[in-house]
Amino acid sequence: MAISSATPTISSAGIGSGLDVNSIVTQLMNVEKLPLQTLQSAASKMQTQLSAFGQVQSLVSALHDAMTPLLAASSYNLTNSTSSDPSSVGVGSSATANPGSYSVSVSSLAASQVAVSASGQFANTSATVGSGSLTLRLGTWNAGNTSFSPATGSTDVSIAITASDTLAGIRDKINAANAGVTASLVTDASGARLALQSTATGAANGFRLTATDADGDSSDASGLSRLAFDPASGVNQLTITQSAANAQATVNGISVSSATNQLSDVVQGMSFSLSKVTTSPVSVSVTRNTDALKTMVTSVVSAYNVLARTLTQATAYNATTKQAALLQGNSTVQGIQNQMRSLVSRSGLASSVFSTLSAVGVEYQKDGTLKVNDTKLSAAVGNLSELQKTLSRNDGAGANTNGFITKLSAWTDSLLATSGTLPSQEKSIQSRIAANSKDQDRLNAKLALVEQRMKAQYTALDSTMSNANALSKYVTQQITTWNKSTA
Repeated sequence: MAISSATPTISSAGIGSGLDVNSIVTQLMNVEKLPLQTLQSAASKMQTQLSAFGQVQSLVSALHDAMTPLLAASSYNLTNSTSSDPSSVGVGSSATANPGSYSVSVSSLAASQVAVSASGQFANTSATVGSGSLTLRLGTWNAGNTSFSPATGSTDVSIAITASDTLAGIRDKINAANAGVTASLVTDASGARLALQSTATGAANGFRLTATDADGDSSDASGLSRLAFDPASGVNQLTITQSAANAQATVNGISVSSATNQLSDVVQGMSFSLSKVTTSPVSVSVTRNTDALKTMVTSVVSAYNVLARTLTQATAYNATTKQAALLQGNSTVQGIQNQMRSLVSRSGLASSVFSTLSAVGVEYQKDGTLKVNDTKLSAAVGNLSELQKTLSRNDGAGANTNGFITKLSAWTDSLLATSGTLPSQEKSIQSRIAANSKDQDRLNAKLALVEQRMKAQYTALDSTMSNANALSKYVTQQITTWNKSTA
């Protein structure tokens, strides 16, 4: 029996058209990965904190370095020295020099002995001289070069000369002997000459040069003896162009002599560099170098302020944006801030004159920084002994009578020590970073399994739905055909 066209036809709704498995799994894994993202965010924050503590440690170290000079007693005795004629008399002074004025006159400079062979004896530097040996000895000649006193500790230095040795070769052998004498060659229209000069100035650094000539006569003007210089023995083949001499000067009318042109510790803590003979006394003055001390104090204040401002910024809270800085609420940083403020703002017992840093011109500010009051600091350096006590007195670890810089330096030491506050804090952060990394590794491994399982499940579901979809199409086609056949 045919079915009337008015009778409703049988229909089938689609029951599946394929799944986007990758998209579904990706979206589900984004949810699964939320704990991993939390770990990653925490790791990033800890790395930033580690960097911040590294910066704090660097700034504490810079403060420590800035304070170190103020702990040295010599820093409170630095001096300036000036000369009215530095081209003739230069001057330098150390912390042990006493301030005052000095008058320096130079009558002669220190000199080395210079002796030259006779002109016209050698045609050129390649000329041979003779054979035998030359012997050098350092010592002092008297005024007329009639007697020679060997220098204490000196010895004869013998130099073998062969018949093939040229004048240039003899020069090289003398220089290689390191006998306290250097040799050079002078060449002009008359030929070549050997010039000898003692390497050091001073009367005791003259020299004697004797020859043992292979021709049998060690004193004549032929063969190797042409280079001999021993006037005390009647041998004088070299010409003295400059005699070895000590520098002669007076300091405040007191005669002084020196083998060099440097007068060191003739006056305690002072050195004079003699460059020219003077025609009138040179005035030299020594004063306390308080500017250098003030610069040291200013450097400490600058280093302290960089640290203080950095800590303030790292712990700030912006009420407008409701954002806290990286180290806001960190107990370690808060402790450091409280300690440093306490150390510079409270009174001390190191000096009976200056009981606070403010009294010497280092004033504590409301924002936690320091400011140098130059008027007060200039007045304080006028009393160096008490200023030194205020800043650097050291009566032992932790003593109440220690100076402010001594206490601050000990505090920075405690922060920077291997087991100190800052290295310990860094180690703690590094340990948490390592633990976080392990947690991420474990979670990543778990997520990989979850993703693998999801892909398998949705791939199977997709396959099932694909089969169902194919069946649905087949059934629909069959119904359609049946409906047509019964229409």
